[in-house]
Amino acid sequence: NEWPAYPGRGLTSDVNLTNQVLLPYLNWLNQNPTKRPQYIIWFYDLPVQVYNDPTNFYSPSYYLHTAAPGIKPFVTCINMRTTNDCKAYIDKLAAFGTNNSLFISASKGGYGNTNYVVDNVREFGYADVGSFVFSATNGLLAAGVSPSSIVYSGTNQPCLAFATNGVCISQLQLPQHQITNATDVAGYISWGSHSTWLGANYAVDGKVKWNGNSAWWVIETVESYNGQRDNPNSGQRGVLDWYSANAFGGTNYLNTPVGAVSHVEEPGLPGINKVEVYFGFWASGKCFGSAAWNSRVTPYFQAVGDPFVTR
Repeated sequence: NEWPAYPGRGLTSDVNLTNQVLLPYLNWLNQNPTKRPQYIIWFYDLPVQVYNDPTNFYSPSYYLHTAAPGIKPFVTCINMRTTNDCKAYIDKLAAFGTNNSLFISASKGGYGNTNYVVDNVREFGYADVGSFVFSATNGLLAAGVSPSSIVYSGTNQPCLAFATNGVCISQLQLPQHQITNATDVAGYISWGSHSTWLGANYAVDGKVKWNGNSAWWVIETVESYNGQRDNPNSGQRGVLDWYSANAFGGTNYLNTPVGAVSHVEEPGLPGINKVEVYFGFWASGKCFGSAAWNSRVTPYFQAVGDPFVTR
C-alpha cells in the first residue's frame, strides 16, 4: 500500500498502519494481558514512513512505541536496502553470538574495538557551531572511556562572528580536518552529508574507511533524512549506504555498523538524538535498544539494528 507519489520511499498511510499493524497489535495485547513486550523488531519491506496528510511523515517505530497506554517498547528495524543486506546483518550477529544468550556483546567475547570517532567538521555557514556533536565526548568520558580512545576533530566553540556571506569567520581560522580513517571503531558521529568534504556518498565511495576491529560499532549523523529509503532529492543516503557490502571501506559487510539512529523526516537540530546519552549508554554496556530510545527526542526517529546487541 505504498503511496504512488513517492515510489521507493517506503511510505504508507496512517489508516493502513492502524488497520494492518496497530489494531492487530492492540488486539494481541488484549488477548494476552500478562505479556507486555519490551522490544519490537520492524523487518524488511515494511514502511519506514507514515503520512497523515501530504506534508507530515512520521516513523512507524514511534507509532508502535506509543500505541498502547502504559507500554513503550523499544522498536528497532532490520530494514536495509536489500534482503541480502538484511541477511548479512543477521549473519554478523550470529558470528558474534553465543549459545543461549539473548544479548550479544562483542567486548565480552574479547573483540578489541575501543575507539570512538567524533568528527565535528562540517560545511561553513551553520549557526550552531561545535557544541552539539562535541557533547558526545561528555557521554563517553562519563561512561569511563579513556580520552586516548576518543578520536576528535573540530571545534567545541560557538561561532562568534559571521562574514556577510554567512561563513563563520572563526571557523575559517581553524585547521579543521575530516576524520576519514580510523582503527578499532566502537562508535562514530559526524555531520554526514553536511560535512565540508564528505558529501552524500561518504559511506560507500571510499572517503571514510575503517581498519582493524571495526565490525561492531554504532553510528549517528546529524542529517535530516538519513532514515529514509530511496529519496534522491534529499541528497542524503544514510541507512541504505551504511549497511551496504562495501560500507566504510570494508568488503562483504565487514565494516557495517551494528546499530544506527536515524530520522525519516526533518527533525531540526533540537530533534537530533541526544548524543551524550546515545554514546554514553553504548559505551557503558547498555543494549542498543535502550541507548537508541533513551536518546530519542522526535517522533520522526528510527533505530536500525537488533535491540539486544551491546558493546
